Amino acid sequence: MVVPENGQLAVNPPLTPARAAACSTKSVHPRTLHLLNSLIDALGGGVTVVNPYLHLTKGEVCQQALNAGLAPATLTHATISCGRPPRDRPVAEHYHCGTCYPCLVRHSGLLSALGSDSTPYKTDVWMLGDREKAAIDRRALHQWLCRPISVRDLTTDTPLPDTIDPGPLLEVVERGRTELGQMFARHGQPITPIETPPRRLAWAD
Repeated sequence: MVVPENGQLAVNPPLTPARAAACSTKSVHPRTLHLLNSLIDALGGGVTVVNPYLHLTKGEVCQQALNAGLAPATLTHATISCGRPPRDRPVAEHYHCGTCYPCLVRHSGLLSALGSDSTPYKTDVWMLGDREKAAIDRRALHQWLCRPISVRDLTTDTPLPDTIDPGPLLEVVERGRTELGQMFARHGQPITPIETPPRRLAWAD
């Protein structure tokens, strides 16, 4: 059984400490699928759940779709990525809020693959001020991109199963961060890396 999800959102590392655990969905995380497959196996089932896009970014998934012959308009107007689809849609095609983290990842992926994104988002998050409530995910994402990331950041919140090599996962998250950083730069909000000060060691006498 195939559960397709790009590696960025499958791993879904929390953007801030406040978004750890259940606040950052792990429904297609490698550990979740490992536990699910272990349960199926224990019950004698003959099905294995896999995610074929674990090592691809959103932009890379979109590019594969284009290479397979999918029309750009299909990517932008016949697919749904939103984590909070608007219930009070002013028009029928507003299936994306435009402000949530999945919408931001979608936007970065489409910009990477197509060079543009004509998705009819309900709200243009780039027109919002940093203090507006609807911009909270954009602000958290920007702060996350300014900080370096390591394998430890990928495994502290939710451990990986022993069968998964964290190295390639870190690589796909880094490539995804590049796509996201390019999105912010395109909207006039370039990423400024925050250098982590070196850890000082205390020596015992």
